[in-house]
Amino acid sequence: MAATPTRRKKRLGRYLRDLREAAGLRAADAANELKTEESTISRYENGIYKPGWPAVKLLLGYYGADPTAYTHASTLYDAASVTMPKIRLPADSPKAFRELVNTEREAEQLFILETSLVPGLLQTAEYAMAVFDSAKRTRDVSSDVDELVNIRMERQRYLEDPDAMQVCICLDTAVLYREVGGRKVLHDQLKHLLDLIEQPNVTVHVIPFETGAYGNMSGGCWIMTFGDEGDSDVVYLEHPAGGVWVENEHDVRHFQAMFDDVRAQALNPEESAEVIRARVRSLSK
Repeated sequence: MAATPTRRKKRLGRYLRDLREAAGLRAADAANELKTEESTISRYENGIYKPGWPAVKLLLGYYGADPTAYTHASTLYDAASVTMPKIRLPADSPKAFRELVNTEREAEQLFILETSLVPGLLQTAEYAMAVFDSAKRTRDVSSDVDELVNIRMERQRYLEDPDAMQVCICLDTAVLYREVGGRKVLHDQLKHLLDLIEQPNVTVHVIPFETGAYGNMSGGCWIMTFGDEGDSDVVYLEHPAGGVWVENEHDVRHFQAMFDDVRAQALNPEESAEVIRARVRSLSK
């Protein structure tokens, strides 16, 4: 199986490259020191392969790294060693969606604007089933709905890890009233949402109807940041045929500014939780 670059391995590789260049050494010099090929050093520095710790220590010594550099390299090495859960996707999954699943595993922060339904990472199985059933009525989806729901549930494990990403969601009030799957399914979904926002890494802002127009009103978006200056922020826009990535720095900043503007107009987390609780109570009657 081909090695898969990850952002964590790339961070370690970039740091080793920066130390090498600061020492005035070539990749060929590092290769000679490790008694390996120059292409191997290139794979390390590009995050394709993760070197073993003995090799990292040898390179740090060769580059004249100080104790602070050793400590930082050790932190990056440990992070690169973390194995994220592998999610098996259906063969017909769009390429952009496959990239989303891989990218969100490594995000440090995720900002979601959602105008029509509860985001997939926060959905119950029953709510997700209703969403996929609806899509299947008008699309030729060969994947089994149960399989798609299971994949969505697996992705939610990203929120449970000790170092789970921070998720901030701006949710249109209309989502609280759209009875996806029926009254009981929505009731249980909103109760689940209340449980999730008790976690320190999940925040929800409800956008009240009184806000009027907000954002660009053309649909939701996912904004992902990675906590490293070498990893550019990205935006994912979902559509019925899959999705599209926005990576141009100017365009990404536009979406970030838009999200900040919407969040400023939305209810704060405490007010939002109370609105959700009130809706749960009304659905219980």
